[in-house]
Amino acid sequence: MFTPAQAAVLLGIAAVLGAVMGSFINCLAWRVVNGESVLRGRSHCPACGHTLGVLDLVPILSWVMIRGKCRYCKQEIGARYVLIEIAMAAFFALLLWKYGLGIQTVAYWALACILCGAALVDVDTYTIPNGFIVAGIALWAASVWLISAPATGFGVGSLFVPLLGYGFFPVLVDGLVGGLVVGGGILLFSLIFDKVTGRTSLGGGDVKLLFVVGLSLGLLGSLFNLILACVLGLVLAFVWQLFASRSLDDDDGESFKTRAIPFGPAIAVATLLTLLVGSQFLTWYMGLLGY
Repeated sequence: MFTPAQAAVLLGIAAVLGAVMGSFINCLAWRVVNGESVLRGRSHCPACGHTLGVLDLVPILSWVMIRGKCRYCKQEIGARYVLIEIAMAAFFALLLWKYGLGIQTVAYWALACILCGAALVDVDTYTIPNGFIVAGIALWAASVWLISAPATGFGVGSLFVPLLGYGFFPVLVDGLVGGLVVGGGILLFSLIFDKVTGRTSLGGGDVKLLFVVGLSLGLLGSLFNLILACVLGLVLAFVWQLFASRSLDDDDGESFKTRAIPFGPAIAVATLLTLLVGSQFLTWYMGLLGY
């Protein structure tokens, strides 16, 4: 147990770490989109190419101090960068508050980074590179052995505790079932929908990303996450179309029904929200059903 002061310090450290990782993911996503090496080369301004110094790379503060503009060419730097840093800082702190200091929290921090990177690339390219999918599967495979099913309430593994007991095994089985049922189910639905309508509904990257998050959320969490992602997807689609319509000509031939919408951001946000409040919702809902 930690004292309130110690807890506040740990939450502060988590927030700083989240902001730093948000800055890194911003850079990683930009390099993936623009075909630059993720491992080589120093950070530079996307507009003028000037190498950025230490004072230009302090998460959140640098953007505020330079008023959202490059110090060298004065080109505006999109607010997306600082918003991602703030969001990641908040999610890191909230995940630590929710799960405490341990392997599970570290695994969820890493998952948040993977989801953030996949969502940012999806926004810019309408694709989710397989590298993010492989990283998500590898993360789950490395951490699932160290995570146990919760003793109370509904969480990952709870559904199989009566059959398999406590420990990592019900978490492993629940993850596999969640990934295969949700990922496989969405793939089947997408194939049938595409065949019937002659239109593309979901990209392969979205299906694979749902499989990856299904591994970490289990069956019940994945179903809740899917519903939440669909709701968020509709909201984001409306906002996306609202802004996109201002930059497209009226005769471009696209409409709200035909224009492609990236679903990765909705999946990412829904997954992080599920990690934070999904277990409470499932405990409440299953209680209504008498479980």
